[in-house]
Amino acid sequence: MGSRWDEGFVVGREGCGLLRAEDGVLRMTQPPMPPQWQPPQWQPQQWQQPPPPGQVPASWIPFEERPTGPIPRIPQHAPPPPQRSNTGLVVALVLAAVALFGFGTVGAVALSESSHQAEEPVAPSGPPISTSTSASETTSETSTSAPTSTSSSTSEVSTNAVPVLKLGDNPLNVEGNGAVTTSCSLPEFSTDVASQDAFYQAVLPCLVRAWEPALEEANLPTDTPKVVTTGDDINTPCGLRTWDQTALYCPQDNTIYMTARYYSEVEGRSDAGVFLGQLAHEFGHALQRLSGINGAYGNASASVGGTSPAGLELTRRSELQATCFEGMSLAAFQNGGVSNDLIFPALRDSAGRGDENSNTQDHGSIQTNSQWVEQGFSKNRITECNTWLSSPGDVD
Repeated sequence: MGSRWDEGFVVGREGCGLLRAEDGVLRMTQPPMPPQWQPPQWQPQQWQQPPPPGQVPASWIPFEERPTGPIPRIPQHAPPPPQRSNTGLVVALVLAAVALFGFGTVGAVALSESSHQAEEPVAPSGPPISTSTSASETTSETSTSAPTSTSSSTSEVSTNAVPVLKLGDNPLNVEGNGAVTTSCSLPEFSTDVASQDAFYQAVLPCLVRAWEPALEEANLPTDTPKVVTTGDDINTPCGLRTWDQTALYCPQDNTIYMTARYYSEVEGRSDAGVFLGQLAHEFGHALQRLSGINGAYGNASASVGGTSPAGLELTRRSELQATCFEGMSLAAFQNGGVSNDLIFPALRDSAGRGDENSNTQDHGSIQTNSQWVEQGFSKNRITECNTWLSSPGDVD
């Protein structure tokens, strides 16, 4: 015969519980615990402009540019600009002393100065290599015609300095040097060819001012590149550039060719910051030419074959350094008061470009581009953009 039991709820000195009588023996057991209260899940707030310092939410990145790697942590403000060296002041004082004390001193001054000059470059074995930007992910196209604008700023040629054909140990890599704070007054932006050209011609002298001190201190040329803005196909010394291709820097004529309709029609862009960032990237290639990095890269690429794995890695190092230089230029502009409405879109756009959007592994992955543009912007030091000394994993 089975056991017999009854139960009821009681409250006693030992607490409350179920009182159970089983075969004449009373036993009190604890009642089952009620369900635990779970606090509501916190939903992150949707940020509105401006973002919290150091972060850019994913929702701000245009859909077609959403990176596959980590979203870049773009700082709200760039670091303070690097301090300029007093070398120019010292040289000026020495020259004044020379003028006072006569020609007898000139030979000694010249000898002293020559010991600090960069070594003479070796003539390259092949022509400089032209460079172009990486496409973002897009599929739309249009075939409407547009005029070509070829206005450009006056080129100022430095005759006392020459490029030095070196890569990782290029004299441009002066410790502590970066792009100096530069204000820049820019016209209202529109995507038609003439308006784009007016915008680029206003940006160009600002880029030159941001980088001249670093080039001068390294005793490198400061020749101002030209900018040609086109809405049609254009023949360049580096070959034909069609209207539906990305921008091109051609070292043979020191000219940046901005293909206006590619960005406005093929990619469908209208944000001025995107166009600012692409010009700053191409200007980074102009810096490589002035320093001699482009010539040394051309020699190295010719020796291994430009389309070989080693040759493609060299190309990625070149492109990623230009992207890092772009970030430095944007830091100089932000420190000079250029609106974040231009700076942040430029950074986000470059952080979304990469080899995932093409069939050639020559510009680096989206994640790698993101890391290098952030590095240039947040560090603003030339030595932090020395991709030539970086491990292969940092330029993949």
